[in-house]
Amino acid sequence: MKKLFGLLVAAASLMVILSGCGAPTLSVQSHHLNPDGLAAVVKGKSNQKNVQYVIKNGSHSETQNNEAPIGVGGTDTISGAYAITVPTKAVKQTMRLSAGGKHQTVTIAKANVLSDYSTLQKKYNQALTGTALSKKDQKLAASMKKQAADLKKASEALKTNKATSLSAMQAKAKQAEQIKTDAEKLKREQIQLAGAMKQAQASVKDVLLPKNAKSGVNNLVKTKDFTIRTNVDNQKVVGIAMMVPTKGLKNKSQMKSFVMSFSMLANSVGANAKQVLKDFQKITKDKNKSSTTTPKIHSNGLTFSLGYSTTTLYIFITK
Repeated sequence: MKKLFGLLVAAASLMVILSGCGAPTLSVQSHHLNPDGLAAVVKGKSNQKNVQYVIKNGSHSETQNNEAPIGVGGTDTISGAYAITVPTKAVKQTMRLSAGGKHQTVTIAKANVLSDYSTLQKKYNQALTGTALSKKDQKLAASMKKQAADLKKASEALKTNKATSLSAMQAKAKQAEQIKTDAEKLKREQIQLAGAMKQAQASVKDVLLPKNAKSGVNNLVKTKDFTIRTNVDNQKVVGIAMMVPTKGLKNKSQMKSFVMSFSMLANSVGANAKQVLKDFQKITKDKNKSSTTTPKIHSNGLTFSLGYSTTTLYIFITK
């Protein structure tokens, strides 16, 4: 009887130990994350097969936040660990993770807006198209831009001119006539340049940004020379990545294509592309290919972060 009682106690103890080992676990590496490139990576551990998550607008309080989640999903664990990549947004995000009845919360800081997408698309496409014009047409386009600015300034000055004397009114009328003549000249030049602009657009059509961009992280331009990837949140650009094959950095033609598009892209979001390229050349020249550090370049409030893989150079633009 004593032997049987001892066996029962041992069995009960074993059950307690085993049940303790099987208790669901869920942890996160960090409860607060900042944007890194185009996204933030939530990492943690769990003894469950799957981790589910719901992402909400973290700028709202719990009582206010009855709106639909901005992200829902799940991921499998591998050897007891998981990693979830979350595209950053222009608002703080709150991520609630669940596994086996256990919960964790992670906040992801908002990303600063680089530009409205429509503004970026217009500036980049116009600048890139301009580079495809002949030298003569580039000069004409620059002249027309100055003429347009001068006409606008003259028109505004004329509107505020409160001439009352006869001589002053005659001078004002003369100015108005000159503005009209200059405007007609500008219109003729615009018609003259339109054909050349159309040809230039056709020659660079493969590297122009599309009129519209989907929300989230998407490739907008993809050629053999480079890829342009953006993170767009409600038509606000919160991050840009340019990917270049490392072997292309040694090819003059591919390098020229990359430098041209990168310069237009950097200038379009307000950076000094010329200085950024100088710093970039210095870093790539001194770069130890086996290093995993991420060099950063700063220009006019923007940050250019570099990353490397065995085949690709990554350039992230954030603010």
